[in-house]
Amino acid sequence: MRLRHDDGTLVHLAYNAGVHPAEDLENLIAHLTRYAVPVRKRLGVDRLGIGLWLAPPVADHLIADRIELVRLRRSLEERGLEVVSLNGTGGRNQEAPGPDWAKPERYRYTMSLAKILAFLLPEDVRFGSISTIPIGWRRDWPADLHSIASRRLERLSRELRGLSSVTGKTIRVGFEPWPGCVLETTEQALQRVCGIDSEHLGVCLDACHLSCGTEETASALRGLAMAGAPVVKLGHVHDHSQEIPSTQPVLQDTLTALLSGAVNGSAHIEVEAHDWTTPKTKGPAALVARLADDLDWTRRNLTALGLKLAA
Repeated sequence: MRLRHDDGTLVHLAYNAGVHPAEDLENLIAHLTRYAVPVRKRLGVDRLGIGLWLAPPVADHLIADRIELVRLRRSLEERGLEVVSLNGTGGRNQEAPGPDWAKPERYRYTMSLAKILAFLLPEDVRFGSISTIPIGWRRDWPADLHSIASRRLERLSRELRGLSSVTGKTIRVGFEPWPGCVLETTEQALQRVCGIDSEHLGVCLDACHLSCGTEETASALRGLAMAGAPVVKLGHVHDHSQEIPSTQPVLQDTLTALLSGAVNGSAHIEVEAHDWTTPKTKGPAALVARLADDLDWTRRNLTALGLKLAA
């Protein structure tokens, strides 16, 4: 969904389609038909944002065959769906982290996603976002890997700049801090990543981590503002129904910082429901209802901040 602030800022609200991953293009399109379309209809909107997760074989297939890439874009358009963000964290299945940033496979996968996203972005949208892993696991990260990963990020920066000059689309890669990883906090991400390129490399904020106190929201946002680094995406937003601290204050603080210009970024907000990938899921109808409810909850919180639904 698209929402617009009074100052003209466009906010994209989507859900993370990694909740129903697909290992090939046929199943991906089938999942969009089975889940995303009913969610859109339940919300009563003409266009719904989807944060796609593409398995590495699917990404390779789309890069190798442009006809298939055109087919995916048309499939999205025909179903009233749009993509401004990709989930680039997973390996061969969405829950596995895949190779770290010291390995060439991670760079190749991320650049494939960037090229795919630049093609999938709607004509009137300039910025796209890709979330990625926080470099690697700290316990498996000897000192000599730091320089290797830094060189890969420098190459990523150059290639993203080149992609922007060719396509007119700016693709930003956001590193999501995670406990136990090389980047555990926003401050660490700023030190390691954003000094390389503050235009194309930034941070993905996890609303659940911030709401549960893993990091302090105001401190994280101040650091981003001082560094001039973008909030590439705010993810894991949903209504917790009093089970754990609500993400609503994080949503409000982050959006206020973006809209006021205190931090820069693309105003991409993504609902996630990882607990629905487990066997306790009660079927497609229950998942559709849960996704629609979380999107509606987020939409209501955004409109309470003064945003209005945009065409």
